[in-house]
Amino acid sequence: MKRLISTSWVVSVILLISSCTTMVQMQKTYPPEAELPTDSAKFLFANFYDYRIHEGIKDKFEIAYAIAVRGYIDGLGEVILGDKGTSFTIVDTLKQGYTIISMQYPEFADTVKTICSRYGADMLIALDSINLWTDWDVGVEENDEGGSVLVKDFYLYANNYMTLYSSDGQVIDRCAGEKSTYVKSNYTIFGMLGGMNIVRAREAVRALSHDAAKDCIGKYYPFTETVPVMIYSGGPFKEISRQIIAGRPEEALEPLRKLTRSSDPKIAQKAEHNLAVVNEMLENMRIAEEIINYP
Repeated sequence: MKRLISTSWVVSVILLISSCTTMVQMQKTYPPEAELPTDSAKFLFANFYDYRIHEGIKDKFEIAYAIAVRGYIDGLGEVILGDKGTSFTIVDTLKQGYTIISMQYPEFADTVKTICSRYGADMLIALDSINLWTDWDVGVEENDEGGSVLVKDFYLYANNYMTLYSSDGQVIDRCAGEKSTYVKSNYTIFGMLGGMNIVRAREAVRALSHDAAKDCIGKYYPFTETVPVMIYSGGPFKEISRQIIAGRPEEALEPLRKLTRSSDPKIAQKAEHNLAVVNEMLENMRIAEEIINYP
């Protein structure tokens, strides 16, 4: 009986708390980590990594490398095209005749100049190389019968290396987009049974390359993150919280200021908290507008 009463009390408290507070999403925008040249509205992309002639890449894996290139393009486009007035053109997804070494020669600058001139572009993003591989760890887990079994955990690694050039062939930046993710687990015998093929992890390959591209080019653009914050939403805060959740925090300012002068100290304290959240939201919105509209 005591256990039943205790459990009911805990449930009641949880319900009470959840009915009086709610989580809202607050956005914070940060300025770019680095600056692009003044004239950088037209971007080109070319993949100079010919994975088909690489001795270490089997024919059956080539499709995974093609997917990695596609994911990288999508990630770049998502960031670059988010900037109004900017264009992003795909020149070649598999440019032949180049190697990692040949791209380091001084004459490669002439190649960049020629490509940019042909398309009237300001910047060239060159995908220098891609490296996909898998690895695993072996651990012990308990099965349904209470016994122990060996489990092989597989991880996928996708490293994408790019160079950003100006239209005159100058290197602006070199970036190593190194990503990894857990893929799956297999029961194994003595740690020897089971394997993973990167071709079967196509979506994971695409996602890792996509995120690597966003990291590399994202440093030149404002970054916005979403932070969850708690506000009081019960009683006199019910209607006010709806305005905040709906993205209209400015409409909650005056009602909250009045509640901070409440004769009930608990209500006044909660109003102070909500008011602080609203003020921070409005300040973040002001900062975001300044960053985005900065010439």
